[in-house]
Amino acid sequence: MAELQIDSQVVDGIPTIYLQGELDSYSAPRVRNILDTLTESQQPTVLIDVTGLEYIDSAGLGVLVAALKVVNDHDGALAIVGLTPAVARVFRVTGLDNLFTVCADTAEGHAKLAKTAA
Repeated sequence: MAELQIDSQVVDGIPTIYLQGELDSYSAPRVRNILDTLTESQQPTVLIDVTGLEYIDSAGLGVLVAALKVVNDHDGALAIVGLTPAVARVFRVTGLDNLFTVCADTAEGHAKLAKTAA
């Protein structure tokens, strides 16, 4: 198992977190804490880069869905970029690819979020 690595930075005014490894029941609380902090502002805007994510389970999906709900409740925006084939399949099977703004790369994600935030 690849332990989850989490990095974050603000790019063009948009908080961006980078997930690499496995987002599962063990690592989900760490991601939840970060997303809770990033979504507590008015009209939060968050980009989640999952390019390095190898695996996601229901606990990981739950964290992402909870963050999306908070963002939507506060008229914010959240995008996910870089779905790997394995993670994209999970999103497709669960229908989450229709719920989230999914982008091919960070440039597209920032462009979509910048439009939403404007």
